[in-house]
Amino acid sequence: MKNPFLEFSHVHNSKELLDIAFKRAMKSSAKVSKNAPILLKAKKKEYTRIKVANKELIDRILAIIKKVPIIDDLPDFYKELASLLVDVDELKLTLGKLNGILPILSKLEREHSKQLSQIEAPRDADRIRRAAFGRISSIIRKQNKNLEYLNSVRGRLKEIPSLDYTTHCIVVAGYPNVGKSSIVKNISTNKKVEIQEYPFTTKKLSLGHLFIERRFDSIKLQIMDTPGILDRSMVERNNIELQAVLALKLISDLILFVFDPTPACGYSIDSQLDLFYEIKNNFTKEGKIQIVILFNKMDLANSDEIEYLKEKLNIKDEEYFLINALTGENLDKLVYYLKNKYDNSQ
Repeated sequence: MKNPFLEFSHVHNSKELLDIAFKRAMKSSAKVSKNAPILLKAKKKEYTRIKVANKELIDRILAIIKKVPIIDDLPDFYKELASLLVDVDELKLTLGKLNGILPILSKLEREHSKQLSQIEAPRDADRIRRAAFGRISSIIRKQNKNLEYLNSVRGRLKEIPSLDYTTHCIVVAGYPNVGKSSIVKNISTNKKVEIQEYPFTTKKLSLGHLFIERRFDSIKLQIMDTPGILDRSMVERNNIELQAVLALKLISDLILFVFDPTPACGYSIDSQLDLFYEIKNNFTKEGKIQIVILFNKMDLANSDEIEYLKEKLNIKDEEYFLINALTGENLDKLVYYLKNKYDNSQ
């Protein structure tokens, strides 16, 4: 499904909302006969202005509320990831506060409509409309903090990748700077992954697709790049690391674990092994999710470093892929492997 927060568009602040509503209200005109008494014309004109301003504000506030999905009803992946990115309770409270002013605005409109019906001089109509606009302004301005909060969290929630729960998802895992982003960039449609020579470049989950052609159709695989997840206990992980754990636990059916056999990434082999076994033991649904091992940086790794890592993992040559993620060397073998694995799965 698409990211449920994609429709969560820009939220105007209180000044912007009032400017829009009052500008439209002042341009509105009441339908009244040219021969109608001046008093009636004044009543109709100012009542229309109050009604238009009020309706504009209520409609826009309702639109803001409706564009934020009910988080408790979302699939687990989106629900848990949203809770990492924002304070869900605060978000619900903020939406509730906005919703709470709608009946107040409606009541205000009724009160001033009644006042307009009782005036005896045309000039009083303008006075009542100004008073109504003043009260409306006061109500909306008190919501400015809530409006600005919603706009601030909107960007974070819209960055959550859209996932197709009917399509296989392959998660690329491993320490920072081992080549995860380069792999996603080379084998998927996502060519905008930021690649740098220092760790912690990946700040959020990033999704690409790999299309595997078959005889009469094609299979679409989702390839997800995850933030670097460090070898620490769950309670010590920050939000970026928890996003990666969340992806591993909820949406993957295959994990590509990337090792750097060289010292280039800045993390020891033992540290990388600890992370590998942490993922294998805790995030693979009791062995139901397969882990494919990749040794990256084949251009830098010497035979001793490769053999040492093989011995530590207790694996044979056919149980891992030796690649160069930066140049793409041997990634065709990985793609071929994925093609064979998923060719008959759909």
